Amino acid sequence: MSKPATPVPVNTRNNENSSRLGATDLFMLLAVLIWAFNFSVVKIALKEFTPGSFNGPRLTIASLLLLLFLRLKEGSVAPPRGDLLRLIALGVVGNTFYQYLFINGLHRTSASATSLILTMTPILIALFSAVFIRERIHWIGWLGILTSFFGLYFVVFGNSAGVSLGEEGLKGNLMILLGNLFWAIYTVFSKPMLERMSPLRLATLTLFFGTLFYLPLTAREIAGMPWGSLSARSWAALVFSAVFAIALSYVIWYSSVKRVGNTKTGIFGNITPVFSVFFAHLFLDEKVGLTKVVGTLIIILGFYLTRFGHRWFKK
Repeated sequence: MSKPATPVPVNTRNNENSSRLGATDLFMLLAVLIWAFNFSVVKIALKEFTPGSFNGPRLTIASLLLLLFLRLKEGSVAPPRGDLLRLIALGVVGNTFYQYLFINGLHRTSASATSLILTMTPILIALFSAVFIRERIHWIGWLGILTSFFGLYFVVFGNSAGVSLGEEGLKGNLMILLGNLFWAIYTVFSKPMLERMSPLRLATLTLFFGTLFYLPLTAREIAGMPWGSLSARSWAALVFSAVFAIALSYVIWYSSVKRVGNTKTGIFGNITPVFSVFFAHLFLDEKVGLTKVVGTLIIILGFYLTRFGHRWFKK
C-alpha cells in the first residue's frame, strides 16, 4: 500500500459542510476498501514473488499511470523551478525508504499487524510536526501521543513472548514501524511544498523519483525472477495493487481533498484497519489476538486525545 501525502488546507466547494453521504464519500469508501484489501493481495502475491520483484514493477506501473493522469489533468509534469532536489529528497524518504521497509516488513509479518501498526501514522505526524516545524501541541495532545505509544507496544509485541528480536514477525513489525517513521517525516516536510504545487503533482513526482531510486535496490531480484512461471493470480495481484491501490486510489483521494477538504477525507483512513483485519481473516485466515485489539483501541484513544482533546478546555 502507498499512502498519499497529507495536504495542507485547500479551497473546497459548497458541499464541504454537507452532512449527506454523497458521491465523493462513496468513492472514498471504495478507496478505503481497495487499500484494506490490498494488504491481503500483497501477502498472496508474496507467496510467489520476492518483495523486490513485486514492488519494483508495481511502483513503476503506478508512477507511469500517475504521470499520465497528471499530464492530462494539469498540462505538464514538470516540477516548479528550484524544487527538483527537494522533490527527489522527499521521494527517497517517503517512497524509496518507506516502500523498501513496508514490503519487506509485510513479507515477514501479518497483513493485520501491518494495518494496525499504520494506525500510528497521524500520531507520528503530530509528533514530528511539533519537533521539526514547531507546531504547538496542547498538553492533552502530548498525553494522547504517550497513550498511543503505550498502545503501540501491545500491537508490535503482542504475540512475542519474551520480546525476542530474532522472531521474523517481530522483525516485520519493527520494519513497518520504521517505515511509518519515514512516512511521517515525508508528510511533515511535504507541507511547504504543497504551497507551491498541487497535492497530486507532489504525490506523483515524489513517487516517480522514489521509484527511480528504489529500482536499483531490487534489480537483482527482478532479474532473477522466473516471470514465466508466475500464476495468473499473482499477475492479477500485481496489476490490482499498482492500478487500483496506488494509481486509482490516489486520484480518488485528491479529488476528495479538492471537494470536501482534508479533514473529511483523512478521517476515512481511520477505518482502513477494520476492513484490513476482516479481509486478512477472510482470505488469509489470519487471527488477531486480544492484545493487538486492545493496543489498537488505545492507539485510537490516543489519536482522539491528540486531535480533539484540546476542545475539552475551550470555554
